[in-house]
Amino acid sequence: MLQINPLPAASIWHLTVSHLRLAYSKSVSFLPAMKFLPTTKIVPTRITHAMLLMGLIICATTVNATEQANATEQPIAVEQTGTAKPSYFEDLSIRADVGFMADDNVTRAKNSADKLSDQSLSVNANLPFTFMPSKHVRALFNGFLGGEKFAHYDGLSRVSAGVQGELQYRHSAAFFAPIFALSGRAVTERYQSKLRDSSRYSVSVSMRQPVTDRIQVFGALTHHQRDAYSKVFTIAEEAARLNLDYLLSPQGTIYMSGEYRVGDIVSTGQPTLELINLAEVYASDDAFTDPQLYAYRFNGSTVLATLGYNHGFSPNHALDFSWRRIESTPEQKKNYSTSSGYVVNQFSLVYLMNF
Repeated sequence: MLQINPLPAASIWHLTVSHLRLAYSKSVSFLPAMKFLPTTKIVPTRITHAMLLMGLIICATTVNATEQANATEQPIAVEQTGTAKPSYFEDLSIRADVGFMADDNVTRAKNSADKLSDQSLSVNANLPFTFMPSKHVRALFNGFLGGEKFAHYDGLSRVSAGVQGELQYRHSAAFFAPIFALSGRAVTERYQSKLRDSSRYSVSVSMRQPVTDRIQVFGALTHHQRDAYSKVFTIAEEAARLNLDYLLSPQGTIYMSGEYRVGDIVSTGQPTLELINLAEVYASDDAFTDPQLYAYRFNGSTVLATLGYNHGFSPNHALDFSWRRIESTPEQKKNYSTSSGYVVNQFSLVYLMNF
């Protein structure tokens, strides 16, 4: 009997859509099929070590499970078709979503005159794979491909591809037993804006804890790294996130999340003395037609809050509504600063499918 129970579909979809929506990156060099995308820079040492460690752990547990399978008889799960397969494999499926998002500040600008709004359509496809190396350990792998098209500022439009791996551990099948996880992610994105072409990597540790039969809590500590064509969009940040899922009905789940990030922030606007003094580096932003708009990078903190509702029509179809508020604050606020930082509101509607 497997000791790690499947995660709620609403939580999996919410995390998948959130990651794809927030990704800012470009091609990884180990995707030979994506030859039209440039290869990436070398991952910083600490990220490389963390991802290498995760890979070694997965390989070690996989080899151990294979040896045990050869030495002893493994339980076999028989499908309705009569085909037998090892019980530590789970079925493959294709997950896809089509979404609409409205963003009231795509420039991430502080001044009202520089704030530009836009809407976008997105399409994403995921191919997840789950492997059970032992009754306490589960390895999750996911490859994904997607794109997003903006209505007015086409420089923000992008295509993306990436891979994600997660190693989960649960010590028992008891209902209140938490799930601990170590995960790594590499995403590549290519924009109509050349400055934004980049590769993004992240490593995280997390815990998922059932509170009641309706409430589930998820927490994670993450390091994000982005290597971009322009130094303005080359950033690093640390993040702490807490998510709560509440099952309203068998079909409906409401979720709330809060995230706090510390690191690099990018904002676009007209040149001002305040921005020039705050910025570590800046450049003319090629995503917008106005030549007076510049992108600035500076240190600071960001708070993200999300409220959403996921409604499942069937095991393979669901609709997700969400509102996200983002507020960033510069680390060094000048005396002449008139505001604490920029604020963004995003409203999303996503249709989710599983094949």
